[in-house]
Amino acid sequence: MKILLLAVSGLLLYAVLCINASHAGQWLGPQQGQEHVLRQTDFSQLLAANPLGSGENIKVMELSRNARSSNVLVQVRDREPLHWHADSDIAVFLLRGEGDIRIGKETRPVKAGDVIHIERGTIHAYIHRGAKPAAALVVYSPAPGPKDPILVADKP
Repeated sequence: MKILLLAVSGLLLYAVLCINASHAGQWLGPQQGQEHVLRQTDFSQLLAANPLGSGENIKVMELSRNARSSNVLVQVRDREPLHWHADSDIAVFLLRGEGDIRIGKETRPVKAGDVIHIERGTIHAYIHRGAKPAAALVVYSPAPGPKDPILVADKP
């Protein structure tokens, strides 16, 4: 009986983990342009409704913005160019995908579920290593100015 109970518990745990691994979560935040109106949207639905085009490498969809922060949904097919932000620190919540994040001169592996903090002025780029495009919620604090991001030539 204990073996059967353990087997059923293991299968249930496996099912929950598989469902959670394939589910990107929810956006619960201000409606774009209406700071005091909340909207709740499934990230999977947002990604399905706004797919990368066949020739697109990066797609950025602004979810909300005010003077204190900006929240964007970013999709990456291959890689970002090296860049930095003059105005904002950023927090990157990787929702889907796996690859490497280069921050300064270091490169580290990252996967869905990881959170990456990048201070303003730090050169960085994400390199995707998957078949389906990666997706991330990126929070800028404060909201970036009109010249962000600033591209950098890659120098060995």
